[in-house]
Amino acid sequence: MKQKLDILRAQISHVLDQLIPVNSSCALIDFPHHGNVGDSAIWLGEIAYLKSRKCKIKYICDWNNYNQAALHAAVGKNIILLHGGGNFGDLYPNHQKLREKVIRNFPDNRIVQFPQSIHFADEGNLARSQANLSRHKDFHFVVRDTVSLQLAQQHYVNPTYLCPDMAMMLDLKPLQSQLKTSDAVILSRTDEEKAAHLTSKVGTGVNSVVMDWLDEPEPRQKWLYDWSHRRLGWGSSKIPPFILNKLALAAANAMARQRLARGLGLLGQGNVVVTDRLHAIILSWLGETPVFFVDNNYNKLSNFVASWLDNTPDLVHCANFSEALERAGEKMAPDSNAIPRQISTCP
Repeated sequence: MKQKLDILRAQISHVLDQLIPVNSSCALIDFPHHGNVGDSAIWLGEIAYLKSRKCKIKYICDWNNYNQAALHAAVGKNIILLHGGGNFGDLYPNHQKLREKVIRNFPDNRIVQFPQSIHFADEGNLARSQANLSRHKDFHFVVRDTVSLQLAQQHYVNPTYLCPDMAMMLDLKPLQSQLKTSDAVILSRTDEEKAAHLTSKVGTGVNSVVMDWLDEPEPRQKWLYDWSHRRLGWGSSKIPPFILNKLALAAANAMARQRLARGLGLLGQGNVVVTDRLHAIILSWLGETPVFFVDNNYNKLSNFVASWLDNTPDLVHCANFSEALERAGEKMAPDSNAIPRQISTCP
């Protein structure tokens, strides 16, 4: 795993180092202010990369508190970075509207899109995105799988690059070190991207726990992040904007770490992971735990795995959850200490 991870990180550096000089001042747009653990893993990977480049993050925001004047005051003519993930397209319109607004508002700044997967269901939305990006002379489009690269090269005139997901920058402890409560953790999507469905028969051959990782207790630092952005929006706060921006960044990073820890705690409950979430694959692989995965509604998982982790041991693509649980059971069959077979569901 380490050798493969070193190769992936070398590719991240090869692509991004040419776009983001050492000691750059920058803004990082679209903080994932929600409970999806995968987005927090990406964010923390981006922060780790920027720290390795000794970059100074002058401004952050999420889709709901973007402030053009505050961003301009903080970043000037420096680089603007757009958070990566799997929301470039029309499946999550709030995030797409934010990045396109920033691209329109800052035509003279270098703008770098951190690695994304692309999916448009509507040709009109694709055309509007294409027109918006084509007017920017220094927008750099980084994608995280070969299918998205082909789409970007076909529909966009901007420079395009292929790069692994930024969560690969994380250094994680092996998940095997956690206390096991189940044979398998089934992390199953409950959102718009869900394609496969659990059935009543799933799990009868293996002791498993079913969950998603969207729900969370309110992060401890949420109040500080929200308060800092409210004060930035006033425009007449007695607290200097650079201090408010530092507080917002510190609170955002603390929330992301809390969310990541929660997600790792969920994944670590089982000896194997069965999932249709991409970052359950990535985090489990980084944590040296076998994964049996099912695709989402636009093949995001298999596209990424085929691009970077093809033929990886203990990373198995399955047609549905029934097959995934069956194959997980086969893998654990030699274990005479396996937990008695049953299934339970976490809220």
